[in-house]
Amino acid sequence: MATLNDILSQCESLPVLPSTVARLTSMLNRADVEVSEIHEIVRTDDALSMTIMRYANSAQYGAKNRVFNLQESLARLGRRHLMQIVLQQQVADLFLDAGEAYGMHRGALWRSAQGGALAAECIARDHGFDDPDLAFVCGLLRDVGKLVLDKHYGSEYMTLVSEHLNTQTSFIEAERAALGFNHAELGAELAVRWGLPVRIVAAIRFHHAPPPPDSDDDDLFSIVHAADMICLWAGLGLGHDGLQYRLADHVRLKLNLSRDVVERFIAQTVVAIKASEELVQGKQNEEKCA
Repeated sequence: MATLNDILSQCESLPVLPSTVARLTSMLNRADVEVSEIHEIVRTDDALSMTIMRYANSAQYGAKNRVFNLQESLARLGRRHLMQIVLQQQVADLFLDAGEAYGMHRGALWRSAQGGALAAECIARDHGFDDPDLAFVCGLLRDVGKLVLDKHYGSEYMTLVSEHLNTQTSFIEAERAALGFNHAELGAELAVRWGLPVRIVAAIRFHHAPPPPDSDDDDLFSIVHAADMICLWAGLGLGHDGLQYRLADHVRLKLNLSRDVVERFIAQTVVAIKASEELVQGKQNEEKCA
């Protein structure tokens, strides 16, 4: 049986985190960053520049009766929204065509990534978490391990895992039985190789199995775990694994995830996804006309 490190080593081309993401994320964490500094990086990336201007000039941001150029768009959006837009646009290239191993249609894994990011941010703000932006990033990247399984196994992946599926096991347990590890653990190791911060690595590792109370119980892990379940219940990114995951009881209690609260989070996530997709559709239409 191939080990986790074997699979990462054998992949001919591991998913690569775009350098623009790393550079901008680092800058946006500085309180003294100037718009001109961000402009110098973004202006060299035509696709990213167009995406930022599209957002700044959209109804979502209240644009009326004028068109904002790139530098004006950067100032208009602010650091928080800019970071999210950059991450969504750049990470989209990683996820858009992935998902064959899980039986997903093109774009399904990307919609799940977006949904996880938006749900995590929403839950974080609702519960007064001190860094909603971090929750957004972790929700966006939580399933990066699926990218590696996609490259290594392709459509053969489910044949291996299905032998271990039954009514008594969750999908994550069946994955571990089949492979010796699961996609969350694989994703965490990939995040280590990307050089991501330890807390993000841990959130990826624990997004299906957050540590129990009184252990390594970072609220971030509970938020990302809950966001993952919100996505599934909203029908985002459903593949062969379907709904064969479980919400941890201690997370449900900690975050007060009653049925009414969950339904509100689902509705907010779906609305936010729709708004994002309208802007993405605008980008695709521009590319066709180019």
